[in-house]
Amino acid sequence: MNLLLQIGGSDLTKEIQAVGHIRSYIEGAEIFAAGDRATFLPIVVSGNIKMVKFLEPGKEVIAGIFGAGEIFAIPPVIDGGSYPATAIAMEPTKLMLIDRSDFLRFMSSYPEFQAGIMARMCGVMRDQVAMIQNLAISSPDHRITNVIIKLVDGTIFDQPVKIKLRREDIAKMAGLTTETTIRVIRRLADKGLIRIDRGKIVVSDLAQLKRAVES
Repeated sequence: MNLLLQIGGSDLTKEIQAVGHIRSYIEGAEIFAAGDRATFLPIVVSGNIKMVKFLEPGKEVIAGIFGAGEIFAIPPVIDGGSYPATAIAMEPTKLMLIDRSDFLRFMSSYPEFQAGIMARMCGVMRDQVAMIQNLAISSPDHRITNVIIKLVDGTIFDQPVKIKLRREDIAKMAGLTTETTIRVIRRLADKGLIRIDRGKIVVSDLAQLKRAVES
């Protein structure tokens, strides 16, 4: 929640906390569906959310993952349109929901709030462009490595970092099958670029992983 609540100082922080609604979701719960009218801005307090696009029955692509402190689904809340993808809790998650009317009031009354929201939108757009570029890369090893880098890069935690996502979710982010993703992860572990701890991917040296992609 820090990404938004630190914008504008204590007065704005208190106002956001006063109007925000805290909601808890169990793993797998749907926050909103693609096509629903955007009536609130969600902020992740704890847990993780994935934005999913369903291409066809039984096939989905993860368009983004958002953790504690992050805001998502900003554009449809600004223009009053529909959410472009479905948001699903990946684990027990808490969100602060800001009604669209309050969000627009903050945008018009607090220039620093507006600047922070615009900066966040630019960051999300850069991430989506990077994801599209990654999907265009032919090598599965490069796709998976780039996804792992994205999941670790910018975290507030010191390394090593344990990735909680399932192999299936990583596969959906990379546009690959789960079987291919498992094989790639094993190869990365065999090369010493990552390690596996009780079935979870652990990254101890992010710089080394980035060098492997660039080489």
